[in-house]
Amino acid sequence: MNARTLRATVRVLGAQTRMNFTWYFWRDSEMIFWSLAIPIFFLFVFSFALGGGNTRGTSSFLVPGLIGAQVLSSGFWGVGAMLATFREKKVLRRIYLTPLPSWIFFASLVLYRMTLLALQALLLALVGAFAFHVHVVGNPVAIGTILVLGAATFVSLGTVIGAVVRSTESANNIASVLTVPLSFLSDAYIPIDRFPHPVAAFLRLLPSTQFIEAFRGIAMQGDSLAHYGGWIAILCAWAALGTGVSARYFRWV
Repeated sequence: MNARTLRATVRVLGAQTRMNFTWYFWRDSEMIFWSLAIPIFFLFVFSFALGGGNTRGTSSFLVPGLIGAQVLSSGFWGVGAMLATFREKKVLRRIYLTPLPSWIFFASLVLYRMTLLALQALLLALVGAFAFHVHVVGNPVAIGTILVLGAATFVSLGTVIGAVVRSTESANNIASVLTVPLSFLSDAYIPIDRFPHPVAAFLRLLPSTQFIEAFRGIAMQGDSLAHYGGWIAILCAWAALGTGVSARYFRWV
């Protein structure tokens, strides 16, 4: 690929990503509300409800947990359910018939979700800092790396939903069954150590728990990526598995 082709490809990818924001975000006031306002609402509610006299400590736990929960939601709902909706409404078929390369379509969806996640994470961190004096002490590069890896993992798993589920209703039901329980059982809202030891040990085998705990340790405690090398390898394996299954079973119609 020469320089001119590369520049043209980047321009097309950027234009498609901007179009995704126009179609799915700015034109949908409900999307703005659920994406930006609800996580902040949960931060205040859970900080006061669970914090007692230590809202700062509770908020320091909740901020990375809420960001992690948004990663899960972006993968299962934001990509998986969206692809099923596109197929049901024949949007995928129309995209397939255009000259747009399929990889640019999928890459633009991933970039759109990752950009939105970055905005959500920044907003939650700022609100946590100003309202509850939460301090993010981790290395920004390490934080960004684990966040991108988590997003890639759950976007790939969400794509499996879009690949194998044919109806929007079924995709939404599956996304709900996965996202809501995992958010509460993966150390996002409730400390996993409050569960009985055998249950907590099992829950730590979940990729959602491994991502959220690694993200919290890196962002809030300043841990290094190497400290979570085993979990990072497992997340990479899940991402590869999701990508492989999606590529094998995905249909445009």
